Amino acid sequence: MFFGSCVNKTPEPDTEPRFRPILMARAQFEDAVSGQPPRALHVPGKIFVTNRYLFINEQYQGIHVFDNADPARPVALRFLRIPGNIDLSVYGHLLYADSGPDLVVLDISNPASVRVAGRTRNALPELQPPFRNVRLAPEFQPANRPANSVVVGWEKR
Repeated sequence: MFFGSCVNKTPEPDTEPRFRPILMARAQFEDAVSGQPPRALHVPGKIFVTNRYLFINEQYQGIHVFDNADPARPVALRFLRIPGNIDLSVYGHLLYADSGPDLVVLDISNPASVRVAGRTRNALPELQPPFRNVRLAPEFQPANRPANSVVVGWEKR
């Protein structure tokens, strides 16, 4: 006997992740790099330790700076707001960070008062979605975005 009417015909949920880019106007984007008071870690990424300082990336947001003289009790010093940041490196007193497609160089010789030492526009590819092979809806395709906008992150739709 066939019980076809008893079979659950609920469609399977769409398991393909869908994301939309978080955009920022280029002019606002370039002025957004700044030192701010320390704040809590939410979505930490890469960690870099140099001398007595600890740098922890906050994905898409920037970099936390800690005084790590006592590794058992690191002290939060600053948060470096860098929109679109996912990676960092330190060489001497310079911190190199991606900011969306740009490479930003920060002078960290005084971590309490960090300053931008340079920026190279479009040195890197556009910030990619968190998963490979994500299909973007037509309205989110690069050709359909506002002119002079930069991808600084991705959010799940």
